Amino acid sequence: MSYAVPVLPLHAPPFLDGSLSSTSHNSSTVGGENSEGSNRVEMKPAVNGYKWRLVISYEGTKYAGWQYQVSPPTVQCFLEKALNCATKLERKDLCLVGAGRTDAGVHALGQVAHFVTPFNYGSLDGIHAALNGILPDDIRVREISPAVPEFHARFSAEGKTYHYKIYNDAVMDPMQRHFAYHSACKLNADVMREAAKHFVGIHNFSAFANTSNSDRVRNPVKSIFRFDVVEMLFYS
Repeated sequence: MSYAVPVLPLHAPPFLDGSLSSTSHNSSTVGGENSEGSNRVEMKPAVNGYKWRLVISYEGTKYAGWQYQVSPPTVQCFLEKALNCATKLERKDLCLVGAGRTDAGVHALGQVAHFVTPFNYGSLDGIHAALNGILPDDIRVREISPAVPEFHARFSAEGKTYHYKIYNDAVMDPMQRHFAYHSACKLNADVMREAAKHFVGIHNFSAFANTSNSDRVRNPVKSIFRFDVVEMLFYS
């Protein structure tokens, strides 16, 4: 089972504020290691070519979110430029899709995406190194692997894990200003845990969905499996 686990710790360590930290997918739709333990798979062309799965980490402080736009810059924009340089393919041919759209200033540990190429790769080491050599230091491709044609970074996702960090102290640690929300007022973790119980379950998220006809969420009814409030001591 996959879990969506929003975490609201007090005295947060250097981490994420509202981050899409990881996305889990059905392994039957992802190319990768086979049952014999080999990392080689037999690739079949997707409709528009060969499909590739990416796992990306980024510090989103300087970016206006994930979704593509030229100005202000976004993570998808920089990733597509890197893919363009590495593959010599145009944006429309790459068909880059992310599992989720993080907002401005939000970080990710395991954003999943996919893209396609009309050609196969004998080895992925070269393009992996090329992408990380082109990308800015605050965006990194952690993994690149072949994917079966049916795989879709967004619609194959089984769950997402979010971490929300609150630095609960009179004075904000300047080293954490990009990674945690500052609350100077003393928070009651026990009360927060009781409130968190109301989030667990099945809910209709239509009010938070994109309302455009071109990109409407297929099913706005989603499940929150866990909502943990965890107190953590931070030592600088």
